[in-house]
Amino acid sequence: MATQKEVAKLAGVSFITVSRVVNNEGNVKEETRKRVEEAIRQLGYFPSHAGKALNSGRNGTIGVMTPARFGDGMENSYLMGVLRGIELECRERGQDILLSPMSEEDPAFDFLRPYRQRKVDGMIYVGLKQMPEQMRREFADRLIPCVVVGDRPSYEHFSWIDTDNERAGYESTVKIWEAGHRVIAFHGLVPELYNANISDRERGFRRAIQDLSGKPVDESLVLRADYSREDVQRSIVAAWPALKNKPTALFCSTDNRVLSALAAFSELGLECPADVSLVGFDGFLRDMVYDRSMATNEQPLTAMGRKAASVLISHIEEPQLPREEIVFPVVFTPGDSLKKIGGK
Repeated sequence: MATQKEVAKLAGVSFITVSRVVNNEGNVKEETRKRVEEAIRQLGYFPSHAGKALNSGRNGTIGVMTPARFGDGMENSYLMGVLRGIELECRERGQDILLSPMSEEDPAFDFLRPYRQRKVDGMIYVGLKQMPEQMRREFADRLIPCVVVGDRPSYEHFSWIDTDNERAGYESTVKIWEAGHRVIAFHGLVPELYNANISDRERGFRRAIQDLSGKPVDESLVLRADYSREDVQRSIVAAWPALKNKPTALFCSTDNRVLSALAAFSELGLECPADVSLVGFDGFLRDMVYDRSMATNEQPLTAMGRKAASVLISHIEEPQLPREEIVFPVVFTPGDSLKKIGGK
């Protein structure tokens, strides 16, 4: 591997001049810069990030942590959407990315190893699950720059990026109501599992039903399951026949649940939207092929990722900047899966 001294020798300049060219600093004549760049090309020289980190205190890399397990349903669609935005912003800002999936099965997993080894300057936490308390304390104690995506930690050390899930849950329910549906079911998450976004969507649904009907939600119309498609399908198949007042629409808190609902309705001999309308949340079904278009809510995941990277880089460059709390709107996307009924 070529060294900076070898580049200097080939270009006929000093070591300091090569350093100025590599770091894009001034006080270098254009002719000299071109000579150094040609020597770098000939030798295949790459600057040492370790050396750069020692000199500047930064190495131009940010870490991305996530509790999502790759290959597990649509959690990956969410993560990949956010990562796409992070990658776009980092590419423009000359930053590298180090992805570090957290291992929940291994309690000894060192989630801060990339930072301890000075491989990254700060972290983005994609909060599909709540940040562990131990992690939160260590981030705060070490003053590690960190931005959370998809959750709203109240701790003053963290900036966060999220979507307006409660408002979207409310407005989606209004859309379903305006289509003529008066018995609307909701499919959410079992209470022992934490997901602030899904909880906010359910809160919006409940508030809308109360405002529209003048009555609180019928609890028999709130179905729950864990994240697995099989459990969601089982929960619908088990609950639906026992419902005295059959829903004409089901609002699923994630698009992943829409897929399970379609399978459950097929098992029950029901069709969407002829028998039951479906509305999802996330926007992952937009590019999938079905015999109908799906009504859903599209989260601006790429924009969220870009903003998270931008905020983190700003915190790294200027540690004294105040924390930021940024909420993106969610766009309702109409589709054939939401049928108008009752002459509406």
